[in-house]
Amino acid sequence: MTAFEVLRRNQRKYSELASHVEVLLLEAEVLRSQAYRDHLTGLANRALLNDRCQLAMERTKRSQTSFAILMVDLNRFKEINDNHGHAAGDYLLTVVAQRLASAVRTIDTVARLGGDEFVIVIDSVSERSELTRIGQKLIDRLSERITLESGVDVSVGASIGFAVYPDDGSTTSELLEVADQSMYQCKTSGLMPLF
Repeated sequence: MTAFEVLRRNQRKYSELASHVEVLLLEAEVLRSQAYRDHLTGLANRALLNDRCQLAMERTKRSQTSFAILMVDLNRFKEINDNHGHAAGDYLLTVVAQRLASAVRTIDTVARLGGDEFVIVIDSVSERSELTRIGQKLIDRLSERITLESGVDVSVGASIGFAVYPDDGSTTSELLEVADQSMYQCKTSGLMPLF
């Protein structure tokens, strides 16, 4: 075998190897996405939410600032899901996810915990009163009508609760619990918590 033939054979092997590596990298990216993203909405899932909260805690310790967790629960989701079917409910959740993501900054994290519960990590909160403004903006955005794929217009609305790190808790679990209690008060009273 000549040197030229060896070179050609090695080039083919290199090309095949490069193609296999490319496929493996794409598969790894899909697995990473599945591990950290909600399969329906594409939002962060609980694992990525926990990671983002840990990073926010470290960042706030260095910068002496705060961050907030907003718990968002849809008000009429079960009714819509029951009356129009699960496909309509899934479609509604994807629209809500898009609205939530577009209503906050790119540095903030929007996650879906499951069902119709969402959590937003608001990075760098300087004053608690900001949360009332952000919460009202989210409620207004989620109260806008949604046209289901069947052509039916529906409106869900939302109840929102807040927790601020480090004032309301020092762990993600504590913050989620405080935000959940605050959200429940909002749901039962019909009023958003004010700071």
